[in-house]
Amino acid sequence: MDKKLLKEILAAHADRLVRGTAESDEALDLSDAAELTSLLGVAEQVKSTLQPVSPARSFETELKRELLTTAYLRRAEGYTPPNPSRDLLILAALMTLFISILSWFLARRLRSQTI
Repeated sequence: MDKKLLKEILAAHADRLVRGTAESDEALDLSDAAELTSLLGVAEQVKSTLQPVSPARSFETELKRELLTTAYLRRAEGYTPPNPSRDLLILAALMTLFISILSWFLARRLRSQTI
């Protein structure tokens, strides 16, 4: 079975498990995929054993306080978050500069060899 198709089937099954609409005898033609059938069965068993988790209120409060304190300290220190667009632009400019310098040296060398 194609790996891409296998991934799509497993992802669709996981989505149905999360929504609670998955059935054990799904309307899929899995006659040639015994391994896939067993994987879907294992996924259903795992889902049935999972218990919803909600953190304690004190944990949420403490986490929020820590995150806000860290953000305040970073801002006070002058921290600026990374800017991927700017960094990509700088990288492109440096690569262009490097290629230009390399081309200039190559052109100069070729010119000196022809003269």
